[in-house]
Order: sequence, then C-alpha cells, then structure tokens
Amino acid sequence: MINVESFWINKKNRSYIKKEQISGPIKSEVLIKTIFSGISYGTEQIVYAGKVPKSEKKLMRCPYQVGDFGSDVKYGYLNIGKIIDGETKDIGKNVFTLYPHQNLFTINESEVSLIPRKIPLKRTLLTANMETAINALWDTLPTSGDKCVVIGAGIVGILMAYLLNSIIGVDVVIIDKDKKKKNIANLFDLNFDTSLSKTMRANFIYECSGDSKIINKLGKFTENEATICILSWYGTNQSRINFGEHYLSKRLNIIFSQVSKISKNRIKNWTNKTRRDFAINLLNNKKLDYLIDKNEIKFHKLPNFFKNSKNKNFFCKVVNYNK
Repeated sequence: MINVESFWINKKNRSYIKKEQISGPIKSEVLIKTIFSGISYGTEQIVYAGKVPKSEKKLMRCPYQVGDFGSDVKYGYLNIGKIIDGETKDIGKNVFTLYPHQNLFTINESEVSLIPRKIPLKRTLLTANMETAINALWDTLPTSGDKCVVIGAGIVGILMAYLLNSIIGVDVVIIDKDKKKKNIANLFDLNFDTSLSKTMRANFIYECSGDSKIINKLGKFTENEATICILSWYGTNQSRINFGEHYLSKRLNIIFSQVSKISKNRIKNWTNKTRRDFAINLLNNKKLDYLIDKNEIKFHKLPNFFKNSKNKNFFCKVVNYNK
C-alpha cells in the first residue's frame, strides 16, 4: 500500500488534508507523483461554499471526484505530475491529468496526456480553461466579418478572446468593469473596455464573468439572430431574463457551452481526450504565462487558502507539492 495525502472539502466552507492509503498500479495503470495542481477558482469556490444546485450534484461531478457535494468531497481537475511506476514506456515523463489535489495517485494510462517539452509545466495548468474556450468556439463557429464580445477578463475570458482574435477578420472586444484588466488585455493585443458601447451590435457574445445578472442586459447589444454563449457556471445564483423584449424581437440564441461534453459540431471526430491534447498544444505561447499566479500555494496550506481567500486577482492559482 502507498501512503498519500489529498485535499478534501468538508461540507460548507471547511476543508482539510486527509491521509489515506492506495494500492499500487495494476495493469494499464500508472502511478503519478504530483508536481503542481491548479485551482479553478470560480468552480472550486462554488463547491467550497456549498453552492452546487441539488439538481446538478450528479451531473457536475468531476472525473475523479470522491464523495458527494454537500458532504466530504475530494474535488479538482488540474494536475501536473510525473509517471513514477507502472507497465509503461513513459516512466519519468511529465503528464497532465484531471485528477484532484493529491500528492500521489494511480490512473489508467489512457487518461494521461503527455506534456510536450516545449510547454512549461505550470502553463499546462491552463489546459482545462483552454478546453472551455475551444468548446465555446466549436459551439458558435464565428467567422470572418463577425463582431464578437467577451464579457469578463478572467482566465477563461482572456483565453476566449485570445482564440477569437486569431481568426482573420473577426472583430473582438473584451469587457470588464475592472480597469486594471486593461493591462493584461494589452499584453494579448486585445481591444478592451469597461462597458459595452451603446452602438455595439455583436454577432456573438461570450459571457465569462460569472455574473448571472448580466444576461438580461446583453440582448440590446446584439444583431438580429445573434448568439449569446455562456461559459460561466452560476451555481445556485439565479438570473431573470425579459424574454419578451430583445430576445424575442431579435430571435436571439442562448447556448450554455458546458465543457464536459463535446460540441455537436465536433462530436463525430473528437473525444474529450483528443480535445485535451489539442488544448495543451495550443498553450505554446509565452504570453500565456501572464495568466499564471507567481505566488504559489503550498499543498498543506490549501485549507488556509480557501478559508482566507477573497480572490484578489484572477490569475491561475498554482499549488506546489514540494515540502
């Protein structure tokens, strides 16, 4: 048996480090030693605060979650580690998996994504966020000539605008009420504003702010037949939308781009695994390092982080497993 330590959320607004034992890898499995894990702050804060809707407690489970929302739960899905044992030719290689915050774990080798040497390890913590942006792109299929607005200059919002900006002829602007976000937008050569222009008429709006109340306001900033794509997860927060106004007269489309499922536009040719590997390769840009928080969190300090965190910045939070 192997002694391991993992991070658990205990009901609401409480967490702890748990010591347990696991078996070594069996056939087709590998043993991974975690180097870094990442905190997907918006989602994990919803779990920590006990705000997962009752109706979604089964649907919103992450791949290697242990326990149930509302009770003790091991949750997380950004893990970078090294293969240290198993019947594999890849011993010693660095990998990305969707495993929670745990220092050692076994996993089926087919669920492991090898990290190319050209991609720095910590940058790979952006993989799941990049997948979210890719899926939204597949869900909406913007093309040259389209006007696109991204609401919220957090990690997902920046990555969404970054991908849109790579399409020739697409007009992109990212909106965030925090003026300081303009600096990060400038680093990615993105048009930025703190509010939507009264004359804005977008073909696509991507809601990445996490603010459920904003949806009702977006309709008047669209062209006819426009699409509003929602990448945020609002948890138990509610939104009131006046469907009898712009949403009706403009024949607007609303789509929730939930990343656990491949878009219907790509489902025939892609799997979650191939999309994940694709996302990792799209991280080959030094600019993306601007999205990584330089202040790392020690693994054993995770309970303190969640207890005291007020999310003063939007950067990807890095958990370091070096003692």
